[in-house]
Amino acid sequence: MNNNIKVDEIVNMVSLQNIQDDKDYLCSTIAYWTAPTIAGRKPSNLLSFSHNCRDLYSLWEANKEEIVAKLQLEYIEIRKCPRRVLVILFNRLLLKQTLLNDKNRNFLKALGYPNKLVLDEYLSLLKRRFEMSCPHEVGIFLGIPLEDVVGFIQNGGKGCLLNSYWKVYHNPEKAKSIFASYDRARVDVFSSLLYGKRSFAPIQTQ
Repeated sequence: MNNNIKVDEIVNMVSLQNIQDDKDYLCSTIAYWTAPTIAGRKPSNLLSFSHNCRDLYSLWEANKEEIVAKLQLEYIEIRKCPRRVLVILFNRLLLKQTLLNDKNRNFLKALGYPNKLVLDEYLSLLKRRFEMSCPHEVGIFLGIPLEDVVGFIQNGGKGCLLNSYWKVYHNPEKAKSIFASYDRARVDVFSSLLYGKRSFAPIQTQ
């Protein structure tokens, strides 16, 4: 496959193939959005499934265990109502490493998270906090740098230096490099799915 292929070209290829099978469509959708996590470059992704657009809500309910196992991820349904379900799909090892970062741990402890990191307890507390609103600390779980999480809070989401996978308030050059690696992961993982490869082992990075 051409190493210079762009994400948009992958999407066009999928559109041309016109995926008919609903389960394949759901798997392809999840693989596209979670590719950086599948590739071992991001601890987690937050996805929303609703009854719109081929009723991904019902497709998720019917196929989630099989698809998540195929993509070698874990998940927690962070918020659920009759209209939509909000799901965090994660790489357990990477997520634990992210939360064990000293700056991230201190930030989360100040918000009431336990001193000892037990991942399932942290995720349960995050889920409870989602009952009221979308808590800002979810950015930490998603691998967003703490400085940008704090910058978002302090600026009310305005005045960012760069806006792509997240709103960047510090070190935009480093963020651009990370964004490029996420784009590459989408191409690599999604093309593997397109061409029928079965392995979704993390892609090795330099």
